[in-house]
Amino acid sequence: MNLEFLNTATAKELEQFKAVCNQLLSRTYVVRTLYRPGRGRVSNPDYTFLSIHYESVREYLSLLDWDLRRDDINGYFYVLNTDEANRCILSKRETAILLALRMLYDESQERLGLEQDALCTVREVLEKIVTDYAILPAKPNMEEVKRALTVFENHSILQRIEGKFNQADCRFAILPTIQTAVSSERLNEVAAVLRKEETADEETEEDSAD
Repeated sequence: MNLEFLNTATAKELEQFKAVCNQLLSRTYVVRTLYRPGRGRVSNPDYTFLSIHYESVREYLSLLDWDLRRDDINGYFYVLNTDEANRCILSKRETAILLALRMLYDESQERLGLEQDALCTVREVLEKIVTDYAILPAKPNMEEVKRALTVFENHSILQRIEGKFNQADCRFAILPTIQTAVSSERLNEVAAVLRKEETADEETEEDSAD
């Protein structure tokens, strides 16, 4: 295993090395571009650093049972735990919101061109969950929405642009990382399971009322 970089790096490079590793372990992803107020999309220096020192970071993280992977086409790095530990467990409502985000992202692909991020509002997500996709019979309340979207932002699935997550007109970007968070193979399968569970819950409630 070659970790020569750690012996030859400058103090500044070592600081960025540690920062990038901690970001991957806490947020899962490092994306190529970020939104900055007043500046729009800007290059992410951590992504550039990872592009240059990919092998060194990958070998270091492998010692901790993490597998570093890259998607150069869509512009992000991400990690998977080789022991399948440290998984993020989502509630039913959080899962429904995540599925809606993936569906919105897929819908936007035809018109994105080179722009890889899908821009939308909280209102659009809620409409998709209940009306267009019928994942849930009723909209989650805004506190549930806020908790879910905060989790997804913390894991670099989306990035808020303006407003607050408990406001219908809050705008954010769905990042390309959504493609790894929800694979196309699992998308329809999980959505069908959620619909079935919600139907069963409603029937149980009706039986109890009778």
